[in-house]
Amino acid sequence: MLNLAKKIYIVGLVGLPNKHFYKQKKEIGVTKMLDMWLSITGAFFVALIVSRWQIKTFPKAGINGKDMHKRGGSFVPEMGGLAAIIGFIVGVSILLGRASEDLDPSLFLTAIIAIIGAGFIGMVDDMVAIRQKTKALLPFIFALPFGIHMMNHTITIFSFEISASYFILIAVPFGVTCAANASNMLEGFNGLGSGLAAICSITLIILIYLKNGETYGLYILFPLVGATLGFSVFNLYPSRIFPGDTFTLFSGAAISSAAIISGLITPGIILFIPMIVEFFLKFKGGFKAENFADMDEDKYLISTHDKTESLTHLIVKKVRVKEWQLVTLIWLMEGLLGTAIILIYIYY
Repeated sequence: MLNLAKKIYIVGLVGLPNKHFYKQKKEIGVTKMLDMWLSITGAFFVALIVSRWQIKTFPKAGINGKDMHKRGGSFVPEMGGLAAIIGFIVGVSILLGRASEDLDPSLFLTAIIAIIGAGFIGMVDDMVAIRQKTKALLPFIFALPFGIHMMNHTITIFSFEISASYFILIAVPFGVTCAANASNMLEGFNGLGSGLAAICSITLIILIYLKNGETYGLYILFPLVGATLGFSVFNLYPSRIFPGDTFTLFSGAAISSAAIISGLITPGIILFIPMIVEFFLKFKGGFKAENFADMDEDKYLISTHDKTESLTHLIVKKVRVKEWQLVTLIWLMEGLLGTAIILIYIYY
């Protein structure tokens, strides 16, 4: 157990398993690692500053959402994902300014187009509430260039290697679209979406080092983690700003794109299990159910839904929890999935 703890500690601290340390250190390099941490730091502070600015200015413009799980139903600034996107762009810019020759610029550019495009769609939806079908279609269009570029690559899904170019052309944008919309469904509670995005991103960063393979995903994941954590300072319970579809669509597209270009599609799918479960529960109800609940006098959540059409409905019906406890439980589920995948990569 002591040796296992040491290995997990090393992986969490520097992202390197002990048996691959020297080989991976040579490939990644100290300079690149410093660039990555500079990127995460820059993205964090920019997202933090922009979030604070949004909190002060958005209420004046009427960009608010009602906090359903607070007494009195106070209004909170919406569309906070804008801060995360701006922080992400800054973080990516820091990395690209010092990018090494091993980065495929066309691959990376098409992935960024898919990510920012999904965030743009979320922003429009936060402002004018576009139809669900439209919201599902548009990320696919933005991700098509990514799919076109991936046509000459081989992707692996649960040990099945797929090189059929036209299948990949459709599968890649379809995967990005599904991830973006799935992330959008498991939300509605303070800090839930941003916490899940951070856990998924950190897990994939560790897996990239353990896999000892393509590191392109790091150019997305490090800025994403920094931007998400910076935004989370004001989004965690009690939230002073909501993420909106701007953040959820953006983060889902970013995580899936990073998984695709780093050859981690299978772990990416596993990490999205809570969101996939959410999708099928929502599908059962025709995507009409909301995740909200009522509260009793002690601020414990009370289900208002006869049918279970969300993972949050199931937890509220089975366990007596407050809002922050519900969020923590779902984070723990995601954390256990990530930990299980990491341990598999360490020992197998």
